[in-house]
Amino acid sequence: MIDFRYHLVSLVSVFLALAVGIVLGAGPLKEPIGESLQSQVDALRTDRDDLRTQLEAAGGNIEKQNEFVSAAAPELIGGTLNDTQISVITGPEANAEQVEQVTNRIQEAGGQIAGDVAFVVDTLTVDGSGDFLTTLRGIVPGLPADDATALRSALVIALTGRASMITEGQERDDAEAKATDLYNAFIDAGRLRSDTDHRTTELFVIIDDENSQLADETQPSPEATGDKATREVITDFVNALTAESKAVVVAGDAGSAQNGLVNVLRTEKSRASTVDGLGLGAGPIITVRAIAAANNGTHGHWGFASDAEAVLPGKV
Repeated sequence: MIDFRYHLVSLVSVFLALAVGIVLGAGPLKEPIGESLQSQVDALRTDRDDLRTQLEAAGGNIEKQNEFVSAAAPELIGGTLNDTQISVITGPEANAEQVEQVTNRIQEAGGQIAGDVAFVVDTLTVDGSGDFLTTLRGIVPGLPADDATALRSALVIALTGRASMITEGQERDDAEAKATDLYNAFIDAGRLRSDTDHRTTELFVIIDDENSQLADETQPSPEATGDKATREVITDFVNALTAESKAVVVAGDAGSAQNGLVNVLRTEKSRASTVDGLGLGAGPIITVRAIAAANNGTHGHWGFASDAEAVLPGKV
């Protein structure tokens, strides 16, 4: 059992240690400690100033590159998409101005907007989709048995008119012939929004949400065991669409390059091309060049982010 003398000795030891520390700190160790701390503070200030200078220089370079690309738009994109049919797909909260700028640049390059569709939050959500899946399977009985794969496949068929994910033969032919019916089913169910008539295409531009946080999406709904996190659902869809089309270009702003779909696809080495910088005037121009390059078999990652391969692809 610990008695009073033990506590007394412990307290005396603590105070002695404190006294020794005060004496040393105020005496022989005062200057070395002070000099060391001041040296560390000075080093941190220097690092801060260096980083600020580098950041300002990088921002200045991006601004100059953006101004150059924007000023050279007629030479950079003129005629690059002549007679090319392109479908534009937008995220649920995509910036309307960015979408309009991309559309305008596509048309300036000679391209034609074959379709303009917008995703909603639950476009590919399995939870609560029982009746909708029944409708889709009524249109195309050969859809995959897995619900998430069936939703994704039905949408890809609706957009591309191709169904290689279905067993080759009459079932695949029937599925491809039902592209319009599948598309209308998504529209009627409120899982897609569109102001254009249905047309299948081989080239797609997907515009990510403004300041997308897709990489930080929450886990799937616990009510649906076959459901997936949004990040995985969208990535799987982009990869499936890329497999069934000639080319897919995913474009977003700086947020998308850091936390959104552009970042996810670059990290996971997707075959889809990506563009960052839609918040800048050069972004839509780079997107057009990426479409033209992809249409000619060149895929890559373009823009101003550190993981972009270059600002824009070479002219084709």
